This record gives sequence, structure tokens and C-alpha cells, in this order.
Amino acid sequence: MKNNSFKRAFSALAIAAVAASASSMAAFADETNGFTQDQIDASAVKPVVSISVDGNDKGVVYTAAEAKSKTVTVALKVDGAQLKYASTGFHIYYSDKLAITEDPDYGVMNVNSGKAIARLSKSNPKDDPTAPAGMKGVFVATAGDENLGINGEMWTIEFQLPSDVKEGDVYPIDIIYKSNKNAEDLFVNTEVNQAGNLMQAYTFTRGIYNSTVNNTFAANAADVAKCSALSSIDKSYDGYIAIAGAETTTTTTTTTTTTTTTTTTTTTTTTEATTTTTEASTEATTSASTTKGGATTAKPSTSGKAGTSTTKNPKTGVSGTGAGIAVAGLAVAVATAFVLRKKED
Repeated sequence: MKNNSFKRAFSALAIAAVAASASSMAAFADETNGFTQDQIDASAVKPVVSISVDGNDKGVVYTAAEAKSKTVTVALKVDGAQLKYASTGFHIYYSDKLAITEDPDYGVMNVNSGKAIARLSKSNPKDDPTAPAGMKGVFVATAGDENLGINGEMWTIEFQLPSDVKEGDVYPIDIIYKSNKNAEDLFVNTEVNQAGNLMQAYTFTRGIYNSTVNNTFAANAADVAKCSALSSIDKSYDGYIAIAGAETTTTTTTTTTTTTTTTTTTTTTTTEATTTTTEASTEATTSASTTKGGATTAKPSTSGKAGTSTTKNPKTGVSGTGAGIAVAGLAVAVATAFVLRKKED
């Protein structure tokens, strides 16, 4: 019997504000969906879910003058899954220095669906109260009775940059897989068959950057040239907004001095009728070298995951902790909006 994807995807929203005890979080699924990585890598469908910022893949760098109180649009995009999916659920984390703008007509967050999920049902985006220190989070989900999800923009989020931006700031964005005992994030077909489950496992292991399997994220080289702090951004993030400047500079000055000295000596000797005069000239050269060391400006702190230098710790515009949100960290977290993991007949 065909699964009711819509019901399965959204019934979990009812637990969004319910606190979960440590015991209830003791057992949970992981992103592999029970497959080996070799099986996952052999999946027939290999979705890639990525971030773009104001139309730029991965991220963008603005000057401090451009960025003050600027609004920026971040898009969650998918490729490689044309007409292959229906039920989805993503947790998106972002620096707590950023704020999602509000739709003035509805009084809700400016998190909007894109063309890729136009033929699917959508949930209202939800705040994620379990985001780690230095980060905020939002949960988005879709469902449908047919696999009508296509490639392209799934969701867009409009952020307001802070008024106190400074050169060298980095505001990270991260796509996170989360689960608890009864629910998990999804990217699956309506049949929820082996092909669909493998597609989901590929999405959350290879299709997004993460700290376990795909720890290879790097900022665009042109952006690193503008903001040196991006060179150390956490390799499990998925995107960034950065402020140009604050590069490290070192100045060294060397001075060389050469001194030449000439000495002349005259000796007179007298004996009975003979006088001999001898003149000797001695020349000595001495060379001295002096080096003065210039001051070195300490490498700027990166506002990043975790909060700064950009270690995945809480990803943010401040310093923080460890890699993303480890699944184990869910044990004491609040149960946020998940897509139900249990499959129905």
C-alpha cells in the first residue's frame, strides 16, 4: 500500500515545542539510513544540496560599507534529483549575528519556497530551538503523493546583516542532518523503497558538507583573496557571508652601513751619515649590518561556525565549539520539527 507521504512528513511538527528527555533521545537514526558507505556511493540517484548567496555559489564577500544593515538572500538548491523526491526535511543553521527578515503582510519569517518544490506540499518554516551556541536554526519540509520535486531552488531565506559589521567578519551557513528516536530529516521518494532510502543516505552523507564523510568545504579562491579569514572556514559548512578586509600584514626594514679607515705611519732613523725614511700605509675596511623587525598584525578572528575563527564549532560570527551539531548532542536537546522517520504501510 502506498505511504501517505504528506501525513508522514508533517505529523512530526506537533512535537516541535515538546521537551525531550535524555532517555527518549537515546536511540536515533543516523544519516547512513542503515547502509554501508559503499552501498550509498552506488546509489542510482545522487542529489547534491548546496547553498548560494545572492546568486553566488557557496557565498559572497561585501565591503563593510556595502554590508551595514544589508539584506541578503540565501538559497537552498538541489541538483541530480529531477522528479525523484517528495518528502524532505532540512535543518539550516546560520550565524546568530544574522536575523531572518519578517514578511510585513503575514508577520512570519521570510523563508519562501522555490520552483523546485512548487508541486509539493510545504510546511510553514519553524525556528529550531536546538541550534548550538553561536548559531540559530530554521526547519523546512515538503511532502507529496507523487515524486514531483525537481532540480533548482527549494527554499530561499532573506537575512538582515548586523549594523556593526566589521572587516574580516564571517557569517557561516550550514545544512545539518538531525534525528531523534521517532523522527529524522528526509530526502526520499513517495515509495520509501530501497532506492529512495539510498537516495536519502547519499543526500546527507555525500550531498551536503559534513564533519564525518564530506569534510571538504572551502571558500571560493576569489573570496579568500578579499577576506583572508575565509581561508580557515570550517570544512563542514555549506555557505557563508563575509566582510572584506582585515588581512595580515608584516613589514621588515634592513639597513646596511660600510665604514673604511686609512692609517699612514712615518719612521725616521739616523746613523752616522745616513738617513732613511720609510712610509707605510695600511688600509682596513669594516662592514656592519643592522636589521630592524617590523610589527606583525595578528591574524583576524573569523566570525564563524561556532563563532569565530571559523572552526565548525558553533558556526557564527563569534567563537564557539565543535563540529556542527553532532547527533549525540541531541540527547539533551529540545525536540524540534522533524519529519517522521517511521514508515507507514
